[in-house]
Amino acid sequence: MTKFSLAFCLLLCLSSLVSAQKRIKGRISDSRTGQPLGFVTVSLLSPDSTFIKGSMTDSVGIFQLTNLRNGRYLLLLTFFGYGKVYQQLILDDADGSNPDLGNIGLSTTSSQLNEIVVTGEKPVLQRREDKLILQVAGNPLFAAAANTFDILKHIPGLQRNADGGLRMMGGSAPSIFIDGRQVPMSPEELQNYLAGLSPEMIASIEVINNPSSKYDGEHKHIIDIRLKRDLSLGWKGNISSNLQQNAYTLADNNLLLTYKTKKLSYTGRLGYTAGTSIYRYSALQHLANTNIMATTNSVPTHNNNFNFQLGADYDISKTQRIGIMGRVYQSSRGLNAFNTLHTTDVTTQQLLSDIYTANNATPRQRSYAVHLNYSGRLRKSQLDVLSSLLKISNRQKEDIQTKNTDGHHLLDYWKTDLKNDILIRSLQADLSGNLGKGKWSTGVRLAFSTTNNQLRYDTLNLSQVFVADSSRSNSFQYDEYVTAAYVAYENTVNSWRYSVSLRAEHTHSTGNAMTQHQLTSRDYLTWLPSFSFTLPLEHAQQLHISYSRRITRPNFSQLNPFRFYNSPLNYFVGNPNLQPSKTDMLSIAYSRHTLNITLSAGREADPMGRYPEYDSITNVLEYLGRNLPYNDFGGVEVSFPLTINRWWKMNNNISGNYKKEVTPYHDKVYAIPVFDYTFSGSQVFSLPKGINFDISYLYRSATGNSLYTFKAMGSLDLGIQKTWLNGKLNSRFNYYDVLDTYRYRLTFREKAIINNQLQHWYGNHKLALTLNYSFGKSTHSSKSDSKNEEEKRAGM
Repeated sequence: MTKFSLAFCLLLCLSSLVSAQKRIKGRISDSRTGQPLGFVTVSLLSPDSTFIKGSMTDSVGIFQLTNLRNGRYLLLLTFFGYGKVYQQLILDDADGSNPDLGNIGLSTTSSQLNEIVVTGEKPVLQRREDKLILQVAGNPLFAAAANTFDILKHIPGLQRNADGGLRMMGGSAPSIFIDGRQVPMSPEELQNYLAGLSPEMIASIEVINNPSSKYDGEHKHIIDIRLKRDLSLGWKGNISSNLQQNAYTLADNNLLLTYKTKKLSYTGRLGYTAGTSIYRYSALQHLANTNIMATTNSVPTHNNNFNFQLGADYDISKTQRIGIMGRVYQSSRGLNAFNTLHTTDVTTQQLLSDIYTANNATPRQRSYAVHLNYSGRLRKSQLDVLSSLLKISNRQKEDIQTKNTDGHHLLDYWKTDLKNDILIRSLQADLSGNLGKGKWSTGVRLAFSTTNNQLRYDTLNLSQVFVADSSRSNSFQYDEYVTAAYVAYENTVNSWRYSVSLRAEHTHSTGNAMTQHQLTSRDYLTWLPSFSFTLPLEHAQQLHISYSRRITRPNFSQLNPFRFYNSPLNYFVGNPNLQPSKTDMLSIAYSRHTLNITLSAGREADPMGRYPEYDSITNVLEYLGRNLPYNDFGGVEVSFPLTINRWWKMNNNISGNYKKEVTPYHDKVYAIPVFDYTFSGSQVFSLPKGINFDISYLYRSATGNSLYTFKAMGSLDLGIQKTWLNGKLNSRFNYYDVLDTYRYRLTFREKAIINNQLQHWYGNHKLALTLNYSFGKSTHSSKSDSKNEEEKRAGM
């Protein structure tokens, strides 16, 4: 009884203490349109403007500040593109314990001006709960950036691979969002889109390293590119041209037009890419008979690519909006791959074989998509709906001839004909509202994708007649249904802000390898929980802790059980029995002013990987897919932007990574812990006459996995920028990979099994000239195409 009485008294004391504290809430909206404004910074100040505590509005403009005492305060509201709002606030017992400030309107800063003029300078990096925000607009660090890729390299923990792909801590690729909506793309489409976004179009970039269960289970990391907002009526245009030169020339041109009325907003975008890109591959392999085979492969790709987007947004009322977007993408390329195989004896002095293979291919892609979205307030709830329909057709013909270098005697002659058709349909609906002092949200997502692949190989026989090659031909169809639902709740207790969410995803898939008469069906349900805690500290400090579980499903190319050739003696084969992998990750993030530190650790169960198998008789090297037992990973990221003086600014990122991949291989289990570190940064100098000079650098130490070691690599980039015509014309000149050191070099660990060395080079050593001209009187931002995750996993 004594213990019970003490506990009861303690509970009464705590209850009385909490009841004496106050909570204020309110809603922020655009004063002209009435649209709610999400992610507005809300700061509570003392009468002498000393910061007390802060918060942000949610996606429907709602904010609240808790654990307040009676007294006089100053409320400060700030949001990019809008004027600051100060509001005096007096809390006393007459207001009750939970005063509601009602709706507060913010006015755009362009009420009298056509363009935004930024007089203050925001920090380069800011931590807001689970987001790390990179401020782009008006930031001199990005003045010499030619496109989005030049900006992304400043994000802590993000690396751009030599082939242009993006990779975060743990080795997974981030999902790209535009203005809060997911836009997964194939590597080619992603590069084309991001290369067309200049820094003038971007307000900020938000990074979520450990997404909650509100997001699709495939999103392990999210990069959300926030475009500049529409601020005035009328029209505006932007035209840009980027010319790249190394051994070949590549030009990327983009035109953006927008027009805005009080009710309607129109957006049109046209892009055209022409010229040639280059990829080179080389390998040195010691064969089982002690001979040495050297392989080189040069693949120039001639581009003639066109994309077009047209969209419209209509404000049904002050709280409801509907939008539609149509997209066309046409890619017409020509590949002229030239592969050589030189075989010598162990001394490398005697030439035993010298052959070459010429592969002339003509890949074509036609993509048509329509996206329809709705956003609106329904009484006290917010409803968002996004639907998509996408049809993609891929066609490719190849002419592959292998000959002796001496005498050009024809050894093999193949012809291929590929027909690949993909249809994707998806619907997503999210509903949110307030519950007590917190916020609830729930949503569902339905997605259905169909992929049909027909690949025919014809081989020239001894009678000089082409006949069907059944060992290489491929007929495969893959159907996938994904049904997902989630519930989430977030609230603030004292100064702690917490959120919990749970997602369930059901997957039904069927893979039909018709050539092999093999049918593989799967049905599985996956539970994906998550939670996070955020604690604001004194002196602009914040601590954020989060946990989530993610899923990675195998894509079409990983499941297709047929050969995909890199060279006549090198190919990979898909595995229809691959299982999805699941990743559990814990993240701890700390920030103080502009200093940001993130610690992450996790385990991926059943990761998908490829392992090599070498045939010592035929010298064929094939890569086979399978699930590994697990992969442990961890890392630390530190970012610290510095301003030396008004003309010299810098940003530096340091990351350290750990990885242990358990790999059973040839009756042995390899579990080699791998440690590596990366240092990257930039130095920006503001020179006289409005010239900005940028020096960017990257160094990654030696690393690897259980089967391969990767040599250290790095790069040095230079850029110079100047504006003309009162800021309307922006010119940039960039010299990328000045020392030509950005290339991947791999060596197989167990030389008794396979003794080979590989090298990949993607032509990053190049010069680039970019011109960007803005015109018109409106600043309505361009909305991106709203692709979904099935497009990425379909392998386009």
